[in-house]
Amino acid sequence: MLASLNARFNDIFNEFNLKSFDQLQYHHIHSYLSGDFLPNHSSRQRQMFIAHYKSFNFNVSKWVMNRIPIEKKDIYRQFYLTEFPFDNRDYSVRNEANTMAQKKRKDETSAVTPLLPSIRSQCHFRWNQIRRLRELTNNIIEKTKNEKIPLPFSFDYEESDYLNEKLYFELNKNLAGEYYLVFIKSENLSDGSPGEGLWFFDLLRKRLLGAWSHGASELRKHEGSKFLEEWGHDIKENIHPFQSRNKGVLTQGFTITRTQNDLDSSDSRLLINIEPIYIACMFATFAIDIQSFSGARMNEILQISYDKQCCVITEDKSLKPSKKNYIFRLIPKGRDVEENYYMPESIYMAMASIIKELKVHYAEDSLPTVKYSVNSRAHIMEDERKYIFQYERQHINHFTLNSVIRFLTHGLIIQTEEGKQVILKTHLLRHAFATHMAQTEKLPLDLIKQLLHQKDINVTSYYSAPTQSQITNTIDILQENWVSYIDIQQGLIRSPSEILDTYNDYKEKVGTVSKVIGGVCTIDSVCPTKMACMGCVAKAPQPEFKKEIEDYYQWAYESEIRFNKQGLEIEAKKMKIAMKRAKIELKEIEGIEQYKKDEAYAPKVQFKKES
Repeated sequence: MLASLNARFNDIFNEFNLKSFDQLQYHHIHSYLSGDFLPNHSSRQRQMFIAHYKSFNFNVSKWVMNRIPIEKKDIYRQFYLTEFPFDNRDYSVRNEANTMAQKKRKDETSAVTPLLPSIRSQCHFRWNQIRRLRELTNNIIEKTKNEKIPLPFSFDYEESDYLNEKLYFELNKNLAGEYYLVFIKSENLSDGSPGEGLWFFDLLRKRLLGAWSHGASELRKHEGSKFLEEWGHDIKENIHPFQSRNKGVLTQGFTITRTQNDLDSSDSRLLINIEPIYIACMFATFAIDIQSFSGARMNEILQISYDKQCCVITEDKSLKPSKKNYIFRLIPKGRDVEENYYMPESIYMAMASIIKELKVHYAEDSLPTVKYSVNSRAHIMEDERKYIFQYERQHINHFTLNSVIRFLTHGLIIQTEEGKQVILKTHLLRHAFATHMAQTEKLPLDLIKQLLHQKDINVTSYYSAPTQSQITNTIDILQENWVSYIDIQQGLIRSPSEILDTYNDYKEKVGTVSKVIGGVCTIDSVCPTKMACMGCVAKAPQPEFKKEIEDYYQWAYESEIRFNKQGLEIEAKKMKIAMKRAKIELKEIEGIEQYKKDEAYAPKVQFKKES
């Protein structure tokens, strides 16, 4: 808030040649908010100035009231900003900013929603790559230690088919005793041409991790800003999109960063501290997986802890074989008590891997308890806990989590209909999750409200409103349907027994996590699809049940042919929809199979022979 206010005060003071806050008057701020100068400033910038100004005064006055003895309160009043009679509602910038923000979010949601399975798969491919490189690095460090091999030590290895390149590295150590990698080059395995390397190499080459612009030359600022803007980053809002607020996560460290900066501009080598990048990708992959299955908010994801009050596993022994349910107990936004967030077993397995890594990091048998760091919820999460999102005995900051997600997804082509690149954030993934549930899976709003743990169904309606591309697709389908429309009147009154059957049908609940066709169900309320599980977003497709989906697709295919022969066009259309949903799930499973195969890939390593 202070950084934003300071920038705007500089603008206003320069415009009116003010020297002190005593000279600041209402008309100075009114002129800025009305757009009388600095025409390049957006409505959002002006609107946020009002919000930050009022919020700053509120927080300072609250602090003084609660912390300062009554006889000293007057001393601190000089630090209040002058109360001016302006209001957000008095300026068009508020409505303009809100309208533009909503349009931008819907455009971005429209781009992300159909790509959700692909995004998750590609994130896992990248996680596999960094995991392999880190494992190789650690093994080679041990090799050089045990065999007393002098550094630098050269090695290369072939990446999996996903990248299809051979990567060449050196292992070295600086004067501070830190091991690091030097990337030399990469080759395409198909034709021997120069490869691109791993997805984040351009960020290292451009030196854009951390607060990269501090102390940078004007030329470097221009080049870095241009690169970020080309990839869709709003540098006015955040010029440091890959800045971590947690030690040991993502950033490369002072010594390695300085050494990289000192290299000649013609030197193509990259210096890499693999550990903070590995930790960053570990947390980012876990967060994206959780959102893929639940649409959880940022502050809810960061609440996950290795404690019995958070991690709950129940077992339904009425089923043969019995079925375990994996639950996180988390406090949603606007509440003060925990609610159930149901997850597939794979999330708990991923969590176990992170716990194992953290235990090695701390060299302890258990995780330390740390203080929750998200300020908006800190008053509720007062007790220290064994949070999963922690490192160096600090809870992972929400700024850091967004930064590592941006890092993991950097370079993925996600564009709006206007061709603008989309930057993934946790809140955008939540919007895409809600939109998919409502517009593709046709789940009712009240159920989506429960799944998203929202209080206001009007908010749910906004989250799940159709995107422009979905409206266009719907019109196309509607026009196709009009051509072969059959007018059927219901004309039948249901008997009491039929009504009872319908009631019992809807009353039936799906036992979380229950086995369904092609996967497991992750919902603990009334089944939204009347047990029509194919294509339901509440289902997590599983590769081991792929044959069930293939059989379902074949059944729908044969049924469509039969219904067409019988002249039952509507029934045939239902089978087409069923086939389409089955295809989507098969494609999702294909992505899971690919990254699991990639996960098991063991690269062949070659060491440079000593002369």
